[in-house]
Amino acid sequence: MELKAAIVEDETEESQRLREALERFCMETETTLSVTLFESAERFLFHYQPVFDVIFMDIRMPGTDGMSAAESLRKMDLTVPLVFVTSMVQYAVKGYDVGALDFIVKPVKYPAFRMKMRRILSSVRMNKSPALLLNIGGEIQVIPIGEIVCLEVQDHELTYHTSTRDYTLRGRLSAAIDKLPAEQFFQVSASAAVNFRYVERISGEDVKVGGRMIRISRARKKAFLEALSVFMGSGMIR
Repeated sequence: MELKAAIVEDETEESQRLREALERFCMETETTLSVTLFESAERFLFHYQPVFDVIFMDIRMPGTDGMSAAESLRKMDLTVPLVFVTSMVQYAVKGYDVGALDFIVKPVKYPAFRMKMRRILSSVRMNKSPALLLNIGGEIQVIPIGEIVCLEVQDHELTYHTSTRDYTLRGRLSAAIDKLPAEQFFQVSASAAVNFRYVERISGEDVKVGGRMIRISRARKKAFLEALSVFMGSGMIR
């Protein structure tokens, strides 16, 4: 995948250190990186376009500080992942009021940065995920594909279990699977399919996904394990 990042930081040395950490992480995860640097919050807000996958924002900057900039950003873009990069840890927790995803302590040290970036990258992928449009009870529901944990069918009732809620409608599992990424979803039985991203463990003939236990048919278990191994080794999850 490609990661488009913005770094809003007035200190050149800190900005470069963060950029180098990003480049190293993206090289390790086989992620294409594009970085845009902004030396002030004013310049960032003036030129802002919703093209970034993640924004790294310093809190303490001359003029408009990072927290005020984040408030202005949220008036333009409610969903872009925002990460505060700061030595002012006592103020970073306030970032959650403006929907900050996380915060990174300055000076950036790569081992800690790498751990944070795993979670951040997972959130970015979720944010970029395409969505399904489902007609449920006469209403159109928009469901991000990345939030689908698994699908189950019973008596012609098809249920999409997501990370936040369940959606049930009449339908066929095979037709539903055809609309999902083949490298990410696998039909483990005649009545269920799972999203590899949410696999927690495999116990005998059962797989746990998002806290839910799903039975794997014996005929499909070998192919399931092989496909899971390919998915995990592809760099899509770490």
